[in-house]
Amino acid sequence: MSRKFWYKRALISLLISCLLIFAVQFIKYDSLGYACVQAVIWGPCTAMLYLLILWNKLRKNIACAAKHN
Repeated sequence: MSRKFWYKRALISLLISCLLIFAVQFIKYDSLGYACVQAVIWGPCTAMLYLLILWNKLRKNIACAAKHN
């Protein structure tokens, strides 16, 4: 796996997780400040968890990793 693959996955997962957490918190509590704080805190955590799970899957299954190149 190239670095470009991991950087792209990290950026995409970070953006998606931050946007989803922001949207849900804003709808739920109707406070812009609270939604922003929660997105900044939990967005990177969920993105890192996604990347660790993906890395673990690709490390265990070489055939699966070959498809992502």
